[in-house]
Amino acid sequence: MTKARKRLVNYAATTKYLITCRCVRRAFLCGKDEYTNQDFEHRREWVEAILLKLPTIFAIDIAYYAIMNNHYHLVISVNVEQCESWSKVEVIKRWHQLYNGTMISKAFINGDELNPQEIILLDETVEKWRKRLINIGWFMKNINEPISRLSNIEDECTGKFWEGRYKSKAILDDEGLLSAMVYVDLNPVRAQTENTPEESKYTSIKKRSASFKKSNQSDLVQDQPCELLPLSKHCKTHIPISPRAYLELVDWTGKQLTEGKKGKISTDLPDILTRLDLSETLFLNAAKNINNSFANLIGKASSIDQHFSKFGLKRACGWVKSLSVLGF
Repeated sequence: MTKARKRLVNYAATTKYLITCRCVRRAFLCGKDEYTNQDFEHRREWVEAILLKLPTIFAIDIAYYAIMNNHYHLVISVNVEQCESWSKVEVIKRWHQLYNGTMISKAFINGDELNPQEIILLDETVEKWRKRLINIGWFMKNINEPISRLSNIEDECTGKFWEGRYKSKAILDDEGLLSAMVYVDLNPVRAQTENTPEESKYTSIKKRSASFKKSNQSDLVQDQPCELLPLSKHCKTHIPISPRAYLELVDWTGKQLTEGKKGKISTDLPDILTRLDLSETLFLNAAKNINNSFANLIGKASSIDQHFSKFGLKRACGWVKSLSVLGF
């Protein structure tokens, strides 16, 4: 049974989520359609431009993304504390980048004097906008609606472009986060559209690889892509792994998942596996089968048990699948 969105997204439980959005009617988001020979590769630029722009408006960071032929994946992190710290002026200016706002909000920004009733009304409106600026639904709306309109114009048709609403899975712990990250970054390799992660166009792994190379293999936060949530072992608000260790982890995992790939498994595993107490088999199963093995929650069995217990929920068919197979 389909779960209500409010049961799938709970910031008190976690602020990190794996998002997937897919096209309908055999539509091509990007790439070349073999049936019509039409090339939609340019649409990747549309999606990437919007993806990297919205975090400068919303209090939602993009950690990882991969834009495929008929779908895209995101790993996002919602920064609730940041949004709560924004002033009234900050919230209004951010919202005005997306929408026209109201006559009262425009007057306030212009420095016009407001009467007491208008001030009350403005305060209520600002709080509504503040909540929307950390709302995943509004975030996805501002990605999908522009792409849908542009694509329909290009395809000379009307109707739905996306397969219903986006799908989201809550990420409960660092193990689940790493699995989701690697799953997203290896999508082009598994789909055989690219040979290596660093060659995968319109992906976060390509940006991170390029920055790592440009910075002469630096693990410093300031040497990482400014559009993406930083990797760092030393800051709780960042992803808990160094760029070097993560790139090694992706490369190592990709060699296990891709048939016919040259080279052998290195006996020296990335230090992240030791630090998080993960074995080769368990991590590979999670990174390879994340969609089939996890329904709405991603993480170890202990993390998922704590989630159900904390929020007074009962385990039900469909919430978690095949955890025993993964060993979590």
